[in-house]
Amino acid sequence: MASDQILDTHPRDSEWRADALAGSRHSRLTDHLVQPIESHDVEQAAVICAQVTRTLLGDLAPALILLSAEWRQRVQALAAYGLTLFDFAKQTGLEGERLSQINRWEFELETALSGKPSGQPVFVLLATEHRIRPWPEAALDRLGDAARRRVTSRRPSTATVLDQQALGLGGAIVGSLVEEGGTPALVSFAAAIVRIRALQDLTHSLRRHQASLPVDELADDWDPGSSSDDRQLDAAIAGECRRIRALLAEAPKAVSETPTPLRSAATYLWLAGRRLIADIEKRGAAILEHPPRLGLASRLGLLMRTRSGLGLRTEKQ
Repeated sequence: MASDQILDTHPRDSEWRADALAGSRHSRLTDHLVQPIESHDVEQAAVICAQVTRTLLGDLAPALILLSAEWRQRVQALAAYGLTLFDFAKQTGLEGERLSQINRWEFELETALSGKPSGQPVFVLLATEHRIRPWPEAALDRLGDAARRRVTSRRPSTATVLDQQALGLGGAIVGSLVEEGGTPALVSFAAAIVRIRALQDLTHSLRRHQASLPVDELADDWDPGSSSDDRQLDAAIAGECRRIRALLAEAPKAVSETPTPLRSAATYLWLAGRRLIADIEKRGAAILEHPPRLGLASRLGLLMRTRSGLGLRTEKQ
């Protein structure tokens, strides 16, 4: 829609800025969620949210196989909603516009959960799940707050700030899925998984000056395309790996405290996370050119260990 046009009627389709996803030229999710589905088809919404969730989890996506169909759909609805919030936060453009997108997304969620129809797939699925088991509003609010903090602070200034932000996001995720918000060990575990995925995406986030590494460890003007000295990056990655290792130290306790329907998936996340962090530690700055990934054989092996019940016992030894 041309900027010099003034309309007194509702704009068409993707021209409507309140359709937050369709209006974004920068969103990485527009390939998945461009147009609302006016049929309010729950099955179609579930397929779309599943695609988005696989993108979010990457090598960790096999954990979804270990969930029941009911829990898998609930996790996928939450993941698609959360990823979209943070996609808005990471876009280029004015801070106010990005905050406005997040606010609109939260308002549309509130509308959908109140029983009013929404054509966006993620809200169709969220509303369906809400009728089965109400979403905890406080946890969803914390998820939005975490996205807003990402808008106002592209990168954490110190490791302490990073820890606080990661634990806040981990708490929002756990609180959205687990009654009474989960335990401290479970929140720390969720924060560790989030940070491992951030390191896997480090190349992309550095180029956008949005890396989750603390600014006091890696300068904001550090350019992966021109720097010939990787020692600063090596040190920053090593520091983050140590912090993640500290969070993972309580992973066995976190897994044991995970509700039974989610426990096998949590075990897979732990085993996969340990393997990925070991690979990141080994590669250091080389992860920019060769991001750590789990091959098909590794993913299948971890699934087999999890299903056999050997994974948790082996890692404790």
